[in-house]
Amino acid sequence: MPFRLPRRVPELATALVAVIGIAACAPATGPAYDPSAPIPDRVPAGTVITVADQQSILKTMLTASGEARNLPFTVKFADFAGGPAILESFLADAAQVAIVADVPPIHAQIARFPSPIIKAWQLERGGVSVVARPGVALHSPADLRGRKIGYAEGTAHQAMVLRLLRSAGLSKHDVQLVPLQLTEVGEALGAGQIDIAPLMEPISTKYRLAHPDAQVLPDAVSQAAQSGLMFLYSPRSALADPARAAALKQLSAAIDRARAWADADKDRWIDTYYTRALKIPAAVGRIAYDGQGTWRAVPLDRALVARQQETIDTLAAFDEIPGGRISADGSVDFRFATHPAT
Repeated sequence: MPFRLPRRVPELATALVAVIGIAACAPATGPAYDPSAPIPDRVPAGTVITVADQQSILKTMLTASGEARNLPFTVKFADFAGGPAILESFLADAAQVAIVADVPPIHAQIARFPSPIIKAWQLERGGVSVVARPGVALHSPADLRGRKIGYAEGTAHQAMVLRLLRSAGLSKHDVQLVPLQLTEVGEALGAGQIDIAPLMEPISTKYRLAHPDAQVLPDAVSQAAQSGLMFLYSPRSALADPARAAALKQLSAAIDRARAWADADKDRWIDTYYTRALKIPAAVGRIAYDGQGTWRAVPLDRALVARQQETIDTLAAFDEIPGGRISADGSVDFRFATHPAT
């Protein structure tokens, strides 16, 4: 059956109203979140952390590197597609930490369910390409004018599209924005239901191989429209629990070591993750890996908060935040900093 766009796609503001209602009705249980409270060094027996993973990347890194079996608590994994689905899992206490890019922590804050960042990495490359369907010219951001642009709301792709519009001096009224679920974007582009979309790896590589005539926005332009940040973030309810906070601090360090293990041997990681875990050809996996490159740990400091504020301001400038601009203060839990925050 050919792909069809949904007849009605709710705007992010509408979706957030529903989430805000759920968050407001959720009873407060457990200790209050205190960003100055010390985090214990020891994790009590019986502690369980569920990780909201994406494309099984954390599960594969932690398991293949051996870091998972060395953790003194139980770690479970559940795969989700994008920030909105992860936020729902946080609200239900179905997950206590997640791997995301720059927008989902902002999305959580807008929804009045702040979930601070506890670990940050800078990707060597942004990892997202802006691709057109065959027959659509795409040489510069100016070519977005008048086009149907599909993107996943509440994800880094949303901010990327807005940055591209800004760079071309375009407003939202100069294009037709089509918000979709993260899993729908590639399919909608392939079916010709949208004209242009940002695609992450390995979806971008697989799409371009299947559509060799499709044009891609010049790489330098795409890279400039991305922050390239990758985060672990966690709901305040988990961070307020001393046992969970202690486990999350150890998990954060383990993920850092696991990623170093992955980047230490590119071929091994391509085989382990792309070929075996994702079941894609090694050649595609190699292109997908190069699309992101290595991960470099970023300090949890005021400079990181300022970078998040820049993304917030971009969303606000395009009226993408219900109620207007918000502050990034409180978006980072400095207790998880390797060195004291400045």
